[in-house]
Amino acid sequence: MHEELISKKDLLIQTGISYGQLYRWKRKNIIPEEWFIKKSVSTGQETFFPKDKILERINKIIELKDEISLDELAYKFSNPKIDNLSISRNYLIKENIVSLSILEKFDELMGEYETYDGNILFSLLLYEELINSSILNIHEVNEIVLESKDVYEKIESKNILLIKRKLGVCFYHVRNGENELFKDSEAKIIYEVDLYNIITKIKNLCV
Repeated sequence: MHEELISKKDLLIQTGISYGQLYRWKRKNIIPEEWFIKKSVSTGQETFFPKDKILERINKIIELKDEISLDELAYKFSNPKIDNLSISRNYLIKENIVSLSILEKFDELMGEYETYDGNILFSLLLYEELINSSILNIHEVNEIVLESKDVYEKIESKNILLIKRKLGVCFYHVRNGENELFKDSEAKIIYEVDLYNIITKIKNLCV
């Protein structure tokens, strides 16, 4: 059974994207070069694409392009195993990815899972790092981790979680790169987490 194709002209019309966008995404490896299929037609040569794959990919790009960079999109699409990641609780324990005591505390916060997808695993590894830092109390750790559960797909390579304290109150935000645009001189940074390191750990679990 042959895969259904869609012409470049029809693709641009159906998706509303421009010729320039399409080829920029190709250069960034967001759309694989092998999806650009040259075929002879009566007027010369025309470019076609595997219809279902290209439409799904473009819809995903449009959905995410305002939230994460093109480089991060390229990374995301070149590592599809991360999106489909599913790791069992028994595997986490057997391979000592996290300690049983950490896992049990995490269960109290998030509920017990038999399998962990990327989002939950990201929260678990962040939870482990914050607990092991011994800098934050359990309520502060719980608050940060609960806020983190839906950010997994949005993390970029320079994202640093800054945890600060001012007048005894803990607060936090994510810095992108080296500089903070607004800085409270009275607030002290008490801990930093390189969020992309956690993504890398998750990726390594897939290898």
